[in-house]
Amino acid sequence: MLARSLQGSKESTAGNGMASTAFPSATDAAVETLRAGGNAIDAAVAAAWALAVCEPSGSGLGGKTVMLIRFSSGKTIVIDGHSHAPADASKKRISRVQQQIGHLACTVPSTVATLGYAHRRYGVLPLQQVMEPAIRLAEDGYPISRLQRRQLKWCLAGLLASPAAGELFLKEGRAYQEGDVFRQPALARTLRRLARSGPDDFYTGEIARDIVADMAKHGGLITGQDLAESALPVERNPVAADYRGYPVVSVPPPGGGLPVLLALQVLQHCTPDELRGRPDRWYEVIADVLHSAFREWESLPVTIEKMTPSVVQWFLSEERAAEVFRGLHEPIAEAACKTGKRDEPGETTHVCAADGRRNVVSLTQSVQSLFGAKVANGKLGFLYNNSLRTCPRYPHPYQLASRCTPRSNAAPTIVLTKRASSAATSNHPAETDSKPFLALGAAGSRRITSAVLQVVSSVIDRGLTLAEAVSAARVHVMLNSAAHIEESPVAADLQERLARRFGAVRIRARRSYYMGAVQAIQFGQDGSLIGMADPRRDGASGGL
Repeated sequence: MLARSLQGSKESTAGNGMASTAFPSATDAAVETLRAGGNAIDAAVAAAWALAVCEPSGSGLGGKTVMLIRFSSGKTIVIDGHSHAPADASKKRISRVQQQIGHLACTVPSTVATLGYAHRRYGVLPLQQVMEPAIRLAEDGYPISRLQRRQLKWCLAGLLASPAAGELFLKEGRAYQEGDVFRQPALARTLRRLARSGPDDFYTGEIARDIVADMAKHGGLITGQDLAESALPVERNPVAADYRGYPVVSVPPPGGGLPVLLALQVLQHCTPDELRGRPDRWYEVIADVLHSAFREWESLPVTIEKMTPSVVQWFLSEERAAEVFRGLHEPIAEAACKTGKRDEPGETTHVCAADGRRNVVSLTQSVQSLFGAKVANGKLGFLYNNSLRTCPRYPHPYQLASRCTPRSNAAPTIVLTKRASSAATSNHPAETDSKPFLALGAAGSRRITSAVLQVVSSVIDRGLTLAEAVSAARVHVMLNSAAHIEESPVAADLQERLARRFGAVRIRARRSYYMGAVQAIQFGQDGSLIGMADPRRDGASGGL
């Protein structure tokens, strides 16, 4: 298998195609697809199917997917596969505990619909060819990594509580050992059926009937009608802003593109010289900007239906960013320390892919928590998500209710080449002919925002290479004012200064799992492609 040739390759350089994913086998699937003549959409979809096999802790057929695509023509679209609650969902039907774990915590899975739609609409290879690497991976298996064994141990009790999940993802009731070959015959059969019959089978065919039967048996709420109504994702315009003349595009609500763009707008009020000169000063500013961006995002709980272009324009306006910047150094209210929204636990995975024509895909998919709802469909071989855990039970646009859509931190992002004019970018980025400069996204719930912000600023403001930017120590702050900083030469001094502003400060290990994982591709002026996978986790990059 190709995985052996790419194992451990965090940074790669190529000219005719590139992929960066959260697991070497998924990168292999993307590269294999590019080599067979597939475009970036084929490659990203192949990698996403593969990740549903080899990274079940973060994604799978029972989860959700959102894609940002920049075509070589200059057109940019979002394929919004954020999932929604079943029609019968309500606070009366689902308790607080049931929102966290079990069949009642599940939104209607959208990954299969999203990947199927993207490939059917924009791919060039046959579906069976794009899915074959994932099928082969499920049948032949892959060696469990050290990180995967740790994740299984963290979630052992939850997986054991579900007979199906325990049988599918544990080895005689225990976590697999590092190096054990993990095979998934039930999932392989499901993938083969999808490749043969098409993704619609998941929503209106035999697979749909198996899901409905499993839900009914275990008290879940997803019905055949719920599945049938979720068979197609929605295409949307991305949200966009300029950062120091570089157009930046990301995904609209319910995704997490707006806080990333707002943070960049605020950070833009610091001069590049100020950010480049002292690393400790850069981290301190990043911490302040992140806290403000999270605070402003929480104050704008607007659903996608109400997210009009005028609202986006106001949220990302120069005047508003300047006002937020002026308030960066104001004292943080004690009440915010006690009542501010805490980080939501969550897991995701990310894929970046580009082909020789410079079609680019940035894709994020998730089952929410590690191993989702910790319950699985034993016949079909996949875990269900627990995305309803993020829905508030108090009045809120994203509150737990019938067909509600949980808000997400997923922020697949593309930075375009710097323009001669610094005029504001249109909210319809298809109108600009700028070429791709950087494609990236991350895993790690709210750490997605902080990771994407820091990598973009490190490349543009600090002049770091992509590998340096992804590998560099990170800072993260939360609305309850706790701050986290990875071990680095400036960590000790920075801890004292952050403590004066944010109260509790925790120094994390170097390249901490907590900080999330970035996958990225940089586009050189000479036509080269540089791929980088975050060293904090299992990812790999590779190209042609």
